[in-house]
Amino acid sequence: MLPPTPRLVAALLATALAFFVSQTASGRDARVVIDGQAYHVEVSGTSGPSIVFEAGLGTDSTTWKSIAGPVGTFARVVLYDRAGLGRSAPVARTNAPITAAEAVKSLHAVLAAADIRPPYLLVGHSLGGLYLQMFARTYPTEVSGIVLVDSAAADAPAELKTLARLEPGTVAYREEQGMADSNRQVTASGSFPAVPLTVIAATDHGTHFRRWEPTLMWLQQQLATLSPQGSLVVAEGCGHDVQTDCPDIVVEAIRRMVKTATIR
Repeated sequence: MLPPTPRLVAALLATALAFFVSQTASGRDARVVIDGQAYHVEVSGTSGPSIVFEAGLGTDSTTWKSIAGPVGTFARVVLYDRAGLGRSAPVARTNAPITAAEAVKSLHAVLAAADIRPPYLLVGHSLGGLYLQMFARTYPTEVSGIVLVDSAAADAPAELKTLARLEPGTVAYREEQGMADSNRQVTASGSFPAVPLTVIAATDHGTHFRRWEPTLMWLQQQLATLSPQGSLVVAEGCGHDVQTDCPDIVVEAIRRMVKTATIR
């Protein structure tokens, strides 16, 4: 056998740098590089549709730790960290806003680079839910169903922004700074696809937001009307992080969604 040519060696090295994969007992960890930015992707579960999870503002994929295991018994779980979060590579400190359009473009590229092919069943929490609304409007033919977990809404009042003191330059700060533009982008984007949609609404957002609870519930009710196949699940007594407070509700909603999307 002839030795590999320099060109072949260079191509193999480039492939290895662009897509590093390690097999574990529970699934597959991947490190994909998009435009010089490295992203961490974790895939578990061996059968069923691909469930793509999107975390909330400034949060990484560990927010789904109570959900991933149970869902992996009946579907393929796809977790990833946005740039600068979790196990993805750090990003330069800047106050430039991060918007839904940017987040969606990156997620779509990450899925392609990791060879995770559509259709996707999307599950998003809080700001992640807003990002996935944008994803569904941008790539409607690639989405088979959506579960929104106490999702942000494009028409939410500005008073409902996070109470956390965010450090300038962090990803969380930049995502919060980009929310106004993200809301406009979602509103101005294409039509929401007529796919199965489940909206999970929390009922306990803490003392500060007590007077806003009727508005918060109304926003979730409106999200459920985005699709003719939309439905609302009220997570009674659960806080904003429903996936942590009441994980069984989220798992069951995903299980039903998988059955619905499979029947279509």
